[in-house]
Amino acid sequence: MFRSIRFWVAVAIGTLLIVLFVLATDLGEIADAFEGANYWYLAPAVVVLFASFWLRCYRWSVLMRPVVSISARRLFSYSIIGYMANNLLPARAGELIRAYVLGERERVSTMGTLGAIAVERLFDGCVLVLMLLTAGAVTGLGDSRLQAIAIAASALFSVALVVFYWLTLREERAYRLADFLLARLPRRLAERLRPHVNSVIGALRSVHDWRSFLLVAFFSFLGWTVEAGAYAIVGLAFNIDLGFAHYVLLLAAANLAIIIPTFFGGAGPFEWAAKLVLVNAGLAGGLAAAYAIVAHAVVVAPATLVGLILLWTFGIPIARLGRLTRVPVEERSAVAP
Repeated sequence: MFRSIRFWVAVAIGTLLIVLFVLATDLGEIADAFEGANYWYLAPAVVVLFASFWLRCYRWSVLMRPVVSISARRLFSYSIIGYMANNLLPARAGELIRAYVLGERERVSTMGTLGAIAVERLFDGCVLVLMLLTAGAVTGLGDSRLQAIAIAASALFSVALVVFYWLTLREERAYRLADFLLARLPRRLAERLRPHVNSVIGALRSVHDWRSFLLVAFFSFLGWTVEAGAYAIVGLAFNIDLGFAHYVLLLAAANLAIIIPTFFGGAGPFEWAAKLVLVNAGLAGGLAAAYAIVAHAVVVAPATLVGLILLWTFGIPIARLGRLTRVPVEERSAVAP
């Protein structure tokens, strides 16, 4: 992992943004905000946060139906392991880790699972953009940097959504694309991947069924809205008097900002975007910065701790996760039912 260019780029970007975040804030004001906070509110915030994780597991189970029938309860552990790995590894490696661990323990196609996860990420991005625009219409996007996030994210996910549906709307088109891509891979790798084509395309096309689409969209909105509730509870810890729309805006801006490849669960972009929203709402910079740090800790620390415990109960050494991000694709995709 330490030899990876991606690793050091992620560390450099995250470090730069953290430094800029600190330099732009009075450390004395942050200390005063920390001292005045009521940290008893963090416990219910964590409970609400894990409830939002479970709701997204139900969405994952819907997307997994073309691959395997598996309940949200069984997927929950793998989801938390994925959050943990995303927090400890760069480049969103947790998505690969949870697909691999699920495939290894449940004998499910890893490639098919990655197809379902790709649809998850697309819906997450689109839902967060809609929440950003809706909350921004209520609270205002007065800061040009918030407007830039809204424009960039809207453009990115609009293009991604159009391309996704154009490629997968017709089944034969999706198979032609798969054949086109496999023909350009080394023969041995193509032979390893070909048995997984059906499960990948099935997962990608799962949302073309209107019932599945409505369920996935509903639980995407519900899951993120519940998570915004966790952010609002953290606001109570700092005695912040803002409407729920501000926390929805903060949730959307901060999570869209961490698309930027960084380390430790998006440290840097998350705090920068969260502080930006709160300062735009009229809060002092020190209070906004303290809130951003604590809110991010609530999102990152419990999921990381529980994920590490689950990994230990599964008998998977933590050192193995770094190796999984470097092994050849054909080895990672060999897990099939």
